[in-house]
Amino acid sequence: MAPAPKRNARVVLAERPKRGPITPKTFRQEEVDLPELKDGEVLVKVDYVSVDPTMRTWINPTRNYMRPVELGEVMRAGGIGRVVLSRSKGLVEGDLVYGTLGWQEYWVGQATKLERRTTPKGGRDVDHLGLFGVSGMTAYFGMFDIGRIKNGDNVVISGAAGSVGLIATQIALAYPKCRVTAIAGSASKLEALRKLGCHHTLNYKDKDFPAQLKKVGLVDLYFDNVGGAILDLVLAQVNPYARIVACGAIAAYNSDKALPIYNLPVLISMKVRMEGFIALDYASRYPEARTYLADQLQRGNLQYEYTIFEPTSKDRSGLGRCTEALEMMFKGENIGKTLVKISNEEMRG
Repeated sequence: MAPAPKRNARVVLAERPKRGPITPKTFRQEEVDLPELKDGEVLVKVDYVSVDPTMRTWINPTRNYMRPVELGEVMRAGGIGRVVLSRSKGLVEGDLVYGTLGWQEYWVGQATKLERRTTPKGGRDVDHLGLFGVSGMTAYFGMFDIGRIKNGDNVVISGAAGSVGLIATQIALAYPKCRVTAIAGSASKLEALRKLGCHHTLNYKDKDFPAQLKKVGLVDLYFDNVGGAILDLVLAQVNPYARIVACGAIAAYNSDKALPIYNLPVLISMKVRMEGFIALDYASRYPEARTYLADQLQRGNLQYEYTIFEPTSKDRSGLGRCTEALEMMFKGENIGKTLVKISNEEMRG
C-alpha cells in the first residue's frame, strides 16, 4: 500500500475579475498540508474535474443560485475520483465517487457529501461528469420539462456542440418528425452536427447568419445556451405559443458590457413561454434521466464527445491546465464536455 499523501496542491480564487474575461491574477496555485481524517470522512484522489461556462458566474460577488466562491477558496468544480483512505462505513478504498471536489489534487470531507458511482454498460467513468452528470441532466430536463418537446416541432439549438447542447440536439433528433437546426461556431463542429443528422447547421460567425437563420422558418422550440444577439434573432421568428428554454447565456458571462435584447415584446404578442431553470432542482429525478440517456447510448442513438486537458509530462498533475481550459471554452474551441485530468494515473473501470 502506498503511503498516505501529506500535501495537497490546489487552485484558489485570488482576485475577483472585473466584467469580461479572467486574467492571470484571477487564480493562484498553492500547496497545503492535508488534515487528518475524522470519523465519517474520506480522502479522495481527484481524477477529473469539470470546466463549465457557469463557473465564470460563481466568481462574481453577485446573487446567484449558488453562493460566490470566496477569495482564497478552492475553485468550485464537479469532479470524480477514487477513495484513497476512509474512516466511513459508507465508502471503502477504491470506490469511484462523484462530488464537488474542486480544482485540487485531493479532497477531504464527510462521505455523505459524495455519491458512489457505477459506470453503466457502454459508458465511461468520465460520463459521470458529462453524459450522466449535470450536462446530461440539464439537457434532459430542459428538453422534456421546460421545452416540452413534441413531434413536429421546428427546433433550434444554440451552442449545439457544447456539453449540454450536444445532448439536447440528439434528444430532438430522436423525434422523427422534428426539424432540428444546430448553431455552432466552427466548420468542425458543424460537420460533427451534420453527421448526427441535423437538418440545418449554421455558423453564427458567418456574415449572412441572420439570413440563414431566417430560412429555417418559424420556431416552435428554442434551446438557448448562448443568449445575446442569437436569442434576439430567434425571438423575431417564433411561432405563437413557442417555448424558449433559457439554459445558458455564455455570450454574457464573459462580456465586458451588457448585451441588449430588443425583441422581448414578442414574448407577449406571440404568447411565448420563456423559462429559466437549474438542473439541481431536479435531483430527485436524476435516475429517470440517466436511465433514458443510458438506454439511448446502448441503442447507438447517442454519441458524446469530451475535450480533455491532460497533465503535461513535466507536471505531477493537470491543475495547471484548469484556467487554460476555462479560457479556451469561452473562445468556443471545445466540443462536448470540457474536463481537466488532474491525476497522472489511469483510472480503473
